[in-house]
Amino acid sequence: EDDYVEKVLQIMNELNHPGYYTKMGVAWCVATAYAKFPEQTLDYLQKNRLADWTHNKAIQKMRESFRVPEADKEMLNQMKRK
Repeated sequence: EDDYVEKVLQIMNELNHPGYYTKMGVAWCVATAYAKFPEQTLDYLQKNRLADWTHNKAIQKMRESFRVPEADKEMLNQMKRK
């Protein structure tokens, strides 16, 4: 919901666990946030503290989503980390 998206994204920044399922859960959460709240999530993506793997996986999930407009997918691809 609008009232909580900023708080949820902040919590994703604070999760720091090496487990695969934790990292994948964070990636899915960020991807879902983008589908519902693209402006807030885009701002978050530009300054997040996620591990590179998690950041890139979130972008991958956004690009695979049918809820993300095609025009956004190329822009998101440019945000991947090396």
